[in-house]
Amino acid sequence: MYDAHDIMDLCQIKAEKRSERHGGCSSKFGCGISMLSCLQNPVFAHKICTQIKELNSRLNEIYKRSSTLELTESRAVVGQSNVTRQHPDFSNKSIVLADIVGDKIEEDTAMLVDLLTTDEGLRESVSAVAIVGMPGIGKTALAKKVFNDPEIQREFPLKIWVCVSECLKEVELLKCVIREAGGDHGSAEQRSELVPKLASLVQNRKFFLVLDDVWPASQEVWNGLLREAMIGGTRGNRLLVTTRSDSVARFFQATTTHHVQKLSDEDAWSLLVKQVAFNEFGSETLKNIGLEIVKKCGGLPLAVIAIGGVLRGRGKDIREWQTISESTLWSIVPDNHYFPQAFYLSYEDLPSHLKQCFIFCSLYPDDFEFNKIHLVYLWLAEGFLCDEGDLSFYEKGIEFYKELIWRNLLEVVDNRYDQQFCKMHDLLRSFAGEKRKCDGLIMRERELVRRSHPFLKLRRLSIENSTVDLSSDFLNEEKSLRTLLLITNSMSEVSSNALQSLSHLRILDLSNSNISCLSDSFGELVQLRYLNVSETNLETLPNSIGKLRKLLYLNLGYCKKFSHVPSSIVNLVELRYLSLYETNVEVFPAGLRKLKKLIHLYNFQPGHNRSQDYSSLEDLGTLSLLLVLKLVNLEKLTDINVAKKANLKEKDHLKDLWFCYKPNRGCQVSKPIEEKKAAEDVLNALSVPPSLELLRIRNYFGDQLPNWLHVGANPLKLKFLRYLRIEQCECFSQLPPLGLLPNLDYLDIDGAKSVVRIGPEFLFDASQDQTKTKVSHSPIIPFPQLNQLGFFDMPSWVEWLWDERQPAMPKLKKNFIQDCPKLSSLPKGLLCRATSLEVLAIKAVEQLKSVEDLRSVKELYVVESSNLERISNLPNISFIGILSCPNLKILENLKPRYRMELRDYEMETLPEYLRKAEAEKLKVWCTEELLVKILSGSFEWQKFVHIPRVKFYGGDDQSLYATYQRTPYRFTTNVDSSALS
Repeated sequence: MYDAHDIMDLCQIKAEKRSERHGGCSSKFGCGISMLSCLQNPVFAHKICTQIKELNSRLNEIYKRSSTLELTESRAVVGQSNVTRQHPDFSNKSIVLADIVGDKIEEDTAMLVDLLTTDEGLRESVSAVAIVGMPGIGKTALAKKVFNDPEIQREFPLKIWVCVSECLKEVELLKCVIREAGGDHGSAEQRSELVPKLASLVQNRKFFLVLDDVWPASQEVWNGLLREAMIGGTRGNRLLVTTRSDSVARFFQATTTHHVQKLSDEDAWSLLVKQVAFNEFGSETLKNIGLEIVKKCGGLPLAVIAIGGVLRGRGKDIREWQTISESTLWSIVPDNHYFPQAFYLSYEDLPSHLKQCFIFCSLYPDDFEFNKIHLVYLWLAEGFLCDEGDLSFYEKGIEFYKELIWRNLLEVVDNRYDQQFCKMHDLLRSFAGEKRKCDGLIMRERELVRRSHPFLKLRRLSIENSTVDLSSDFLNEEKSLRTLLLITNSMSEVSSNALQSLSHLRILDLSNSNISCLSDSFGELVQLRYLNVSETNLETLPNSIGKLRKLLYLNLGYCKKFSHVPSSIVNLVELRYLSLYETNVEVFPAGLRKLKKLIHLYNFQPGHNRSQDYSSLEDLGTLSLLLVLKLVNLEKLTDINVAKKANLKEKDHLKDLWFCYKPNRGCQVSKPIEEKKAAEDVLNALSVPPSLELLRIRNYFGDQLPNWLHVGANPLKLKFLRYLRIEQCECFSQLPPLGLLPNLDYLDIDGAKSVVRIGPEFLFDASQDQTKTKVSHSPIIPFPQLNQLGFFDMPSWVEWLWDERQPAMPKLKKNFIQDCPKLSSLPKGLLCRATSLEVLAIKAVEQLKSVEDLRSVKELYVVESSNLERISNLPNISFIGILSCPNLKILENLKPRYRMELRDYEMETLPEYLRKAEAEKLKVWCTEELLVKILSGSFEWQKFVHIPRVKFYGGDDQSLYATYQRTPYRFTTNVDSSALS
C-alpha cells in the first residue's frame, strides 16, 4: 500500500504541473479527473503503467497465497460483544502515574525525602541513594514524587533531572545536564568545553541530581563524566539513581538502596478504580471481575494503568469486563519478558489508526518530549490522518493525541497550562518498537541497522546520536524510505546524491544538527510533507524549495542565522505550518496570500505598510484557516487600514494569538505621543475574533489597552478566552474590566509600570450595571473561572481595592505578587471572597505590613518584604517560607504542625515570634555568629522545645548546620572546626 501511495503521489504531482502549464484545471469533472492527464506524456505513462502492473501482480500473488493457506478474515481479539463502548471524556486531565501507584508510594516518598534532606553522618560531598526495581514497577514515578516534593525543592537550590538512556553520548549528556541546571551550552561540542561550563553552574551550590534509568552499560556516567564537573558543589549534595540492576546501585556506592515492591492486590485494585474513574463502582460481580484482572497484572503499576485504559472505555458493562478477563492474550508468553500481557490487550484494543500513531512515537529516543502540534503534523505527513483541505485533519489529530493519553499510552509531561507536551514510558516505547520492526528501525551509534526479514523494505529510519553521511552506502539502498529522523547528530550538509536516492521521503527531521546549507537539488524531494530544520545554522533556503508542492510543515524556529526567505516559498500552496520563531527574518516575500491553507504561522512581521516586494499584514486577510498566529515587530505598522484588512475578527478558527512589539524597556513611556496613538489605533483595528482562547500582548507601548478587551455588557464577545498574558506593556495606567471574561482561568500582568491603582474597574465595566448583565439579567460574579492570577514588576502600584461584599474569583487557587514595592496591603475582597486560594507567593512587596485572615491558604511564601510585621490567622496553612523579612514580629493563630522555613542571613538573634510558633519542622538560615552561639551552648533551647525538629544553617555555607530533635532528645552537629575558628 505504501508503493500504491507513491504511485498516486507521482501521478498527482505530474498532473498538477501539467495543469499549471495549461492555465489550471479546466475539466468540468473537476481536478480529480485531470489527474489522468499525467498519462499524456508517453515516457511518464510507460513508467507509471509498469509500476502499476508490477504492483497488481504482487497483490494477485498475495491473494493466491491467502487462499492456499486457507486464511480467513480476523476478528477482534478484545471486546467481542456488540455493546457500544463509552466515548472517551477528553475534558478530564490524564491521570499521572506518579500520583496513583498505591498508598505505599506516599510512605516511600516520605522516607526517601527525609533521608535525602538529612546530612548526618555523610562524609562525601556527593552521596547516592538508589531506587531499584523491575521495568514498569514505578521507579521513575517514585523518583518524580521525591523530585517534586516541596521539602526537596526547599533543601536544594539546584535540582537536575536527567534520563540516562543506554546509548546516550557523553557530549549530549553534558549538554542535557547544563540545560537542566539552567545554563546554556552555546556552540560547545567537545567534552573539554562542556565540563567547565557545568562546573561553573554548580560551583558553591547545593544540588540534587536524579539519574533516571541507569543501565550497567552507562553506569560510568557519574564517576567517568559528571563527578569531574560537579565536585565543586557545597557539602550535602545528593544523587538519586533509578535502575533495574542491584549491581548499578552497588557501583554508585549508594548509602541506601530502596527496592520498589510490586503492588498489593488492594493497591492494584485502588489504582484500577482511579483509572476507570467511577464514583460508584457498581455491582459486586463487576468488582470481583476487576480483582481477577488486576491479579493478572502481577502487581505492576504500568500494567494496571495500561489495562485501565482499556476498561475505561467499557463503562460498567459486566460482559465487556468478563471478555477482557477471559482474553487469550493473558496467556501470551512474550518474546521479551519485560512486556506485561496487559500491553498486548491494550494494543489490540486500539483502532488501526491509533496503532499506527502509537507505533510511530517509538521512533524517538527515550524520554523524548513530543509537542502535540508537531506530532499531529507528523501523523498527517505519514498518511495516518486524512487531509481534506480544511481543519478537520488537525481536529482529528488532536483527538488521536488525547485518546492516546486517555488510554495511558502517552503521558502528559507536566502541568503546563495547555498540556502541550507528552512522552512515552520507556517500557511502552520498547513494546511499540517490537511492533515497528517490520518497516521502521532505529540506528544508534555503533549499532547496525538490522531487519527482521531481509526482503522487507525499510520505510522509517531514526538515527540517534550518530555522525551520519546521508550518501553512505546503506542509505543509498533504501529507496523506499518515507521517514528519516536525524536526532542529535553532527551532520553539517546534505549531499545531492543522498537526495536523489531518497526521492520518496515524506518526513525529514534535521533539527539540532550542524547543517548550514541545503543544496539546490533539495527541490527534487517532491513527495516531502514535513521538513524540520529548527535549531540549525541555516542562513537561507534554496530557491528550489518552491518545488515541494506537497510540503505541509516547515519549521525554521531558532535558526538564529536565518535571515532570507526565498521568494519561491509562496508556491508551497499546501503549507499548513510555518515557523520563523527567533530568526533574523525581517520581511516576507510578496505572495503570502497564496498560502491559503496556513493554520499555524509563527513570527510574521508586517514590515512597513505597503510594498510590491514583500507581504504586509493585509495579506493575512485571505488566510481564513489560521488557528495560531504570532505577529512580531508590530511597531512597524502605522496604517490602520492595513490592520483592518488583516481581517482578524472574521477568522472564526483563530484560537491562539500573539501581539508582540520590539523590546524597548525603560523607554516606552518617553515615546512620542504620535507613536503611542498610532500603536493604539493599530491594535484597536486588529480586533480579535470571538473564537479566541489564548492571547498574549508583549512590549506594547500604547497608553491604553485595546478597546476590544472591554467586553462591557456583552461578555460573550470573548466567551472562549481562557488565557491572557500582558507582558512589559509600560504605558497604560488602568486595567480594563477583565473580570467580565466568563471563562478566563489564567491571567498574568507583568511589567505594567504605569499602573498606580487597581480598583472596581478591574472587576466591572464602570459604564454598565455592576450587578447584572443586560443579556441574562443574572448576577455577575467577576472572574468566575479564574484559577491563577499573577502581578509582576509593577513599581508604581500602590493600591488594590476589592470590596469584601463583592463576590469574585471563587475558583482562584494561586496568586503571585512580585516586584510591586509600593503595594501596602491586600484587598479585603481577596481575604474574604477567594475561598479556594491555596498558594500565595509574595516577593519584593516592600510596603506590605501584614498577611492575615486567609482561611484557605495552604502555602505562603514571603520574600524580601522589609516592612512586613505580621502573619496571622491562617488556619489551613501547611508551609510558610520567609526570606529577608527583618521586621516580622508576630506569627500567630496558625494551624498546628505546619512546616516553616526562615532565611535571613543578617539576624544575630532569632526572632521572638518563634517562641509561639507551633511548626512541626523549622529550618533556619542565619549568620555564622548566631550559629556559633547555638553550638557553643549559650543558646536557650527551651525556647523551641515545642517544635519537634529544628535545623540551623550558617550563612551561605549550607554544610555548616546544627539539628535539634525533640524525639528522641538529641542534638547533632556537622561543623567544620576551621569554620568555627
